[in-house]
Amino acid sequence: MRAGTLRHSISIQTQVETSDGMGGSVISWSDVYNDVPAAIWPLSAKERLDSMKLELQTTHKIRIRYLSGLTADNRIVFGSRTFNIISIINADERNRQLDILATEEV
Repeated sequence: MRAGTLRHSISIQTQVETSDGMGGSVISWSDVYNDVPAAIWPLSAKERLDSMKLELQTTHKIRIRYLSGLTADNRIVFGSRTFNIISIINADERNRQLDILATEEV
């Protein structure tokens, strides 16, 4: 993998559940990895009308160097944009790069 193609800098976050002090809990997100070099490609965009509300779903492919422990429970933040991870592929099972399929939150 050529370093020049990884021109974006992303953060990878995980869910953290904390007590709200009244017996319940609040879910927030915490950074696990910061400034991860990445390449991002848009793959498809779909519009649909659901309950009189127009929804847009954009799918992206994100490539990063291999990170152990990354799962679909994590999410990716790129600037002000947030991506939910759909699947992660360890290319050639060589632990060198990960190809991530993700949808952008709109």
